[in-house]
Amino acid sequence: MAWVVRAGEAKAADLVKGYREHLGVPGLYGFSVQYQAGVPWQELARVGQYPNAQVSIAEDDDLRATLRSLGYELRLVPSPGAGYHHTFAVLYDATGAMLTQLPLPVAEKLHQTFTQVSNPHRVRPGRKP
Repeated sequence: MAWVVRAGEAKAADLVKGYREHLGVPGLYGFSVQYQAGVPWQELARVGQYPNAQVSIAEDDDLRATLRSLGYELRLVPSPGAGYHHTFAVLYDATGAMLTQLPLPVAEKLHQTFTQVSNPHRVRPGRKP
């Protein structure tokens, strides 16, 4: 089992807005998550240093299945950032081209796949984790 953790509630509109080119990796599009096989979601939330009261969690296999059912493929790409930072990149499977925008229907299905839980390691503004 491998967890994917996203700050906040992973609302569809927020996923669409957050899906963009990584500032440190030109050509890599997606949204930021914490991901590392074998690491509990609570630890991923801790190293993410999120100020959000909630985090969204899902198993990578469930997210892959959701996207596959819509004709897309998921790649979790290690990328610069705190903790076990990865970019959640959705690739169109017919051509292998990376999406530069996340379609709203895909974001809605992803939101339904994530579970929202209280952030056990919330970082308050102005405080060190």
